[in-house]
Amino acid sequence: MDLNILFEFAKSNNIAIGNVLAVTGAAIGLFFGGYGASKGLSLSGSAAAGATAEDDKNFSKHLMLEALPQTQVIYSFVIAVLIILGVSRGAMTVEKGFICLAVGVCLATLEGLSGVYQGVVAAAAVGGSAKNPRATGKLIVYVVMVELTALLGFVFGILTLTLNHIY
Repeated sequence: MDLNILFEFAKSNNIAIGNVLAVTGAAIGLFFGGYGASKGLSLSGSAAAGATAEDDKNFSKHLMLEALPQTQVIYSFVIAVLIILGVSRGAMTVEKGFICLAVGVCLATLEGLSGVYQGVVAAAAVGGSAKNPRATGKLIVYVVMVELTALLGFVFGILTLTLNHIY
């Protein structure tokens, strides 16, 4: 497909392609960040529910481990809000729209995958904590290590949007 046809259509219908690209990037990043967090929470939550049913004295420890994959959707949400703030300032250029799309795709991958895998590690940590409650602090470290991937994606998104004056 010739992109010039798309640009001409957008121009004749008063559609800002940059805005469309930016919002698409925000939506993709938020969708997959939310998916990864939800999947991770379902994995860790299932383990936490089973372990808590066996011994409810460790509920707070299990809850903390179960909740950690939630951060991925928070990071994705903040980036999506920054992109939307950039769009709300006026018509975004096509170049900036592509930057937002790239950030959204990057976040979709990093936040989505790290949410799922953090849930897997958190589920294992819940199982370990149920067997040996004294090891919970050490087990949290394993879960937080996966968080680093999500955090680096978040920092990349903030830096990219800031350096390109998106918001």
